[in-house]
Amino acid sequence: MAYYTGRDVDVYISTEHDSHGIVEDVTNLNLEAWTSSTSDNIIVYPLADLGETTTKFTDVTGVDVSVGAQDEDVNYMGLRIVGKIEIKKDTSITITMKKKDRKWLQMFQGSTGAGHSNTGSAASAHPARWGLEETTITDYNIQDGTIDPKSCVDAGATGNTTYGYRLAIEFKASSTGTGTDGALLVIPNCTVSEVTHTTSNEAADEESVTFTSQVKPMVGNGARTGTSVTDPFEAWATTPTLLTNV
Repeated sequence: MAYYTGRDVDVYISTEHDSHGIVEDVTNLNLEAWTSSTSDNIIVYPLADLGETTTKFTDVTGVDVSVGAQDEDVNYMGLRIVGKIEIKKDTSITITMKKKDRKWLQMFQGSTGAGHSNTGSAASAHPARWGLEETTITDYNIQDGTIDPKSCVDAGATGNTTYGYRLAIEFKASSTGTGTDGALLVIPNCTVSEVTHTTSNEAADEESVTFTSQVKPMVGNGARTGTSVTDPFEAWATTPTLLTNV
């Protein structure tokens, strides 16, 4: 496990869909799949926007990163040595930040608006912990966690999955130097597993959001494609996850 302070890293989030995100309806406060309406509160932007300032967590105080794997013991007759086979990756990221709004509490235990859930046309009590599900190229919904990751496919590119969210952790450049931001850790297909709040009479209220993923993280150079802070990361960081990698 590694712990980073907010001044060491920048953290970004997006959905796993290249053009659809998640918003909160300003009227009924339900969660909805991405719309073009400017009256809605955008919570998570699409994958194509990952790395832009709109996708960055603000007021981050700490980031816990735990990268591991789940193994299974294997015994062979006649051998005393016990082997191990890796079953799946097991990555956990906890982001602690100053509490500003209800956005992440909504994502963890809010309700999904009518016509935006994969359970049917009526409003649903399930939140948006598991990302988006796309049944046709024009029909995309917030899924309820009953669909396995390999069944959450992008109808426009059936070899890709839209399951969960994508996190990017980038090491900041020195505040006194002229260098660019450093190494980039990208964790695809994350689900929101926990949201906690901490209140204090002597300090600012904080909230922690924990994401988990069973897909292998990607590590690379965080160099941007341009000089502006709003330019996205290199293309590999914003490429949808292939179903074969899930």
